[in-house]
Amino acid sequence: MTARKPNIVFFIADQLRHSALGCYGNMVVKTPNIDGIAAEGVVMEQAFSSCPICSPYRGQLLSGQYAHQNGVICNEYKLRTDIPTLPECLKKAGYSTAYIGKWHLGYGPYPEEKRYGFDYMAAYNIDDDKSTSCVPYFENDEGPKAMSDWEPVEEANMTIHYLENHIKMSPERPLFLVVSCIPPHWPYEFCPEEYQIYNPEDIQVPPNVPKAMEEFEKKELALYYANVTGVDTQFGRIVNKLNELGMRDNTIVCFTSDHGDHIGAHGYGKPGDLWLHHTKRASKATPYEESVHIPFVMRYPDKISGGNRSSILFNSVDVMPSLLAMCGIDIPDSVTGNDLSHAFTGQKGADPDSVFFQILGQGWPARGPWVGYWRGIRTDRYVYARWWKKEMPSLLFDIQKDPYELENLYYNQAYTDIRERMENRLQQWLRDTNDPFDYGKRDPKTGILLLGQEYLELAEYDVLKSGGGISIYEEGR
Repeated sequence: MTARKPNIVFFIADQLRHSALGCYGNMVVKTPNIDGIAAEGVVMEQAFSSCPICSPYRGQLLSGQYAHQNGVICNEYKLRTDIPTLPECLKKAGYSTAYIGKWHLGYGPYPEEKRYGFDYMAAYNIDDDKSTSCVPYFENDEGPKAMSDWEPVEEANMTIHYLENHIKMSPERPLFLVVSCIPPHWPYEFCPEEYQIYNPEDIQVPPNVPKAMEEFEKKELALYYANVTGVDTQFGRIVNKLNELGMRDNTIVCFTSDHGDHIGAHGYGKPGDLWLHHTKRASKATPYEESVHIPFVMRYPDKISGGNRSSILFNSVDVMPSLLAMCGIDIPDSVTGNDLSHAFTGQKGADPDSVFFQILGQGWPARGPWVGYWRGIRTDRYVYARWWKKEMPSLLFDIQKDPYELENLYYNQAYTDIRERMENRLQQWLRDTNDPFDYGKRDPKTGILLLGQEYLELAEYDVLKSGGGISIYEEGR
């Protein structure tokens, strides 16, 4: 008799940097539920978002491809329809598939042809004129429906209801469920007061925050941590329901984020804030650790022993092939990412020597022709990145010696050999993935690479009208 395939519950917190969790060494923030999953499973110590923006991450999760391959090159771009998706592969293998929460890959309603393989969606996109409180959502093609509570609470409620119905209606079928919430993405003040338990004066500011921004950082981190604790609480409700329904042992539970948040590190603030880096970039979309380094925790009692930590380099494009492999499902040829399932199960396998990053810049033309047009590479020890506009300084950091990335070694002659090796490896990746970063046709005015515009959702969101771009509020999504 063939063993039943595992359930998958995949939880995404938006803009959560890895260092804001107890299981990653934070001694201030309270995250008992996430830490509990970590203690019962495995913590990926070197997990990264290859394109640290909201929509591109979701495109990578569903396709196992980089942004320039799958069409989701920036926010509000839609995923190509000619490539197999993770929910489609799982659905063919007999899974019930569902998505609850922030979608950011197209506006509702969501009839079957817009769901990319999900049977059920209770989802919302992000409007440029909406706050992160009580947003409208669609259940498949029905809606819009109003949320009456803080989004993570509502999403946990809907998830619990879905799990109960699944057990009642189709307990024999495995399920794949994605839960995606907005917090701790700014604005942070919408977090309920019951989670606002942190005193700014108790928070230690990291050394890569400019002195002039220390008070700003403390206040922001206090609110940020409140959101993290609130998300942790709602995540715990979902985990408890899985346990209550007898789904604990045969369910892969993943907790991760789409990208990080600077919150003042290296002088980066949020859009519209007084404290902005001189380049006017905001809280993500950079090669720095605060932006690209994300948490990734997995529990799967049937196959994973508790209390493990893995230092394998794990990128967002690796999620799809790794999950499919753990479920015994063939990986489509279209997938670019690596099957790193052995990193979770403790088996031996081929470990990558590097991960790659990209920001394509499309969708943010208001920030100028230079913004975001960079590519980068990260190894166990070094991170290297360069911009398309040569006047932007390239970056090289020794993470082992300089974890806060305070000393740029790019122009240090003692590191010429390291710089050249990193550049050669980056160029090889550009060739291997057909990334047109160095040679592609660009708009003569903005410098934007001319690719993928056909996937931009323009019907309700005129992101490129009159060359202006999007609002300052939406820029940070």
